[in-house]
Amino acid sequence: MSAPTTPRVRELDLLNKVAVISGASRGIGRAIAVNLASRGCSILGTCTSDTSVTSISSTLNEEITSSVFTTTSRNRPASLRIKGLVADIFSPTCAATIADEIDASFNGRVDILVNSACDPMPGTIGALTPDEIQHSLLGNIQTPVLIVEEFVRRRAFQPDSRIIYLSSIRSRQPWSGQLMYAAGKSAGESLCRTWAQAFGGREEQYAFMAGTTANAVTVGLTETEAVVNCGPEMVQQFQDEFFPTQSIPRFGQPEDVANVVGLLCGEDAKWITGCVVSASGGGIKIG
Repeated sequence: MSAPTTPRVRELDLLNKVAVISGASRGIGRAIAVNLASRGCSILGTCTSDTSVTSISSTLNEEITSSVFTTTSRNRPASLRIKGLVADIFSPTCAATIADEIDASFNGRVDILVNSACDPMPGTIGALTPDEIQHSLLGNIQTPVLIVEEFVRRRAFQPDSRIIYLSSIRSRQPWSGQLMYAAGKSAGESLCRTWAQAFGGREEQYAFMAGTTANAVTVGLTETEAVVNCGPEMVQQFQDEFFPTQSIPRFGQPEDVANVVGLLCGEDAKWITGCVVSASGGGIKIG
């Protein structure tokens, strides 16, 4: 895998905001956490183990401080907090666990929600079991919905919040080995359209979070551990499938996707909502 790029100095445009990022200990989720934290945003990053909590709460904290603030002689904002939390998307209590931690450690405030964690597991059509189907629905649809539900019920979302669901190129370029994954990602894009309609300011019951946007980012072939760990033969198969359709024929890096997500989190993206944005090097052209 390519080495991650050093976080660059950015405008502190997300100062005093709080972001919840699922799957923040590695890959794209971690790159998103770095992007937002380097802009002054506090982070609650979820993961599945105590080791990963340390990776977020300690290692990521040190990385941000040393590479963004210390080396540039820029003062780290006093409000910036980065915390890891074990909250497995396959646990029925995942949403409540996250919301409870937001209440306890971040004054019940959420400005940004990024759904990065997912269930990417393949399955063979004709051999799928009910448990496999339910597992995919739980990780890719049910838990993201329940997290939003908890934040809405508790009025954690602030005005002009951002909801971002990481979708996949598979939602439009299917593979028979990922039937449920593709279906789940397509459903996530649909969720964003409805959330955008509800939370923008049209409906009185959600007036406390008026101006909130909801968008999906469809991710193309990206050099993450999950992809590389598939083995050289499968990685070559992915290259053979995706590179010919990409306008920029290379692996995406987690930072490439994080930059697109980061764009949608900023003030300049307040007029973009209910959309699917392609972060695929042109592998999927949406228009």
